[in-house]
Amino acid sequence: MHYPSSHFLHGASPLHGRAHRVLLTLLFASLLLATPWWHINAQEVTFSGFGATGVRMYDRNPVAEFNQEFFYEGKLQADIRLSKKIDAQLDFRGDSEERTVVLREFSAKFDFFTYARIKIGNVKKPFSVEGLADRDEYIPVFDSHLHRQNEELGYAGRNVGVLVYYNANREKRPDVPFSYATGVFKNNSYVTSAYARGSWHAGDWTTSVGYALLSRSHDDAITTQGLSADFGYRAASFESQIEALLIQDPEEGIRRRLLGQDDAVWTPGLRSLTALRFPVGGEIVDMVEPYLLVGWSAPDAENTAWHRLEIMAGVNVFVDDDVRLRLVADGLLTRDRYSDEYSTHGSVFSFEVFVRF
Repeated sequence: MHYPSSHFLHGASPLHGRAHRVLLTLLFASLLLATPWWHINAQEVTFSGFGATGVRMYDRNPVAEFNQEFFYEGKLQADIRLSKKIDAQLDFRGDSEERTVVLREFSAKFDFFTYARIKIGNVKKPFSVEGLADRDEYIPVFDSHLHRQNEELGYAGRNVGVLVYYNANREKRPDVPFSYATGVFKNNSYVTSAYARGSWHAGDWTTSVGYALLSRSHDDAITTQGLSADFGYRAASFESQIEALLIQDPEEGIRRRLLGQDDAVWTPGLRSLTALRFPVGGEIVDMVEPYLLVGWSAPDAENTAWHRLEIMAGVNVFVDDDVRLRLVADGLLTRDRYSDEYSTHGSVFSFEVFVRF
């Protein structure tokens, strides 16, 4: 392009948690020092990641929750070349809210076939264009509300699974202008899911379609599905894409079934993103990238009077390729069954300094 994860730092008290973090840091450093340098070179370990810090101001009730947040977050990723055909990846994340380090992804990739690579581990589910974008490459600061909603319902994020995919390469194979991904996933409860996504590339244009199937077992057994379609254009100075989603809500479906109603609850959504890039070439500012994201979603396709509009306007100021100043206003307008007026609850204004390495 842009899942559940397990914490390995816990503590009964701040002091106890701090001691665990110090011990873990020392252990990690000891392992690095103890690893023979020739072994690292033989495996071609490459480290990358990002860090961000800033402030966010929310439209919230200050009595119930904070309406401002000074934050920091970081990512450390290790890409390991085990052989010409086998790679592995470790992805660690941490932020000021959780104050813990999380192993977000481990995966192993096998490249034995020309048009099929195999990836096994806790990996992204290939459904929507936004869900496949990386945090350090995605233009907006925040994921859209539509994507966050899909992740809550189980259609986005990471799960343990097996993924078979191929990414088009215009330089090496210009005669094969397609990409695809298909996989089967399982989470830590009773949900099994299957995904398929295909893309066709014509110059700077890309068209994609995706399908998802989620199956729950045991007491809350239900099978739901989702469809996605997107169309986009990407060039050096301009980028634009539009995406449409139609998914079934498993939670609402189970609730309605208990009431003796139809359990097929369809949730539609639309999202568009447009960005411009203006090279400056100055000593302080290298490039300016303003963008606009507009989204719409409804919890029930049969009653679209209850819906949410999103207008996200922002600008990325590039000091260089790896250092950005990011300013964004994310406005949410929600109309639900309890009021005919729009609520702005959850809207946020954010400024952050973002550094990639």
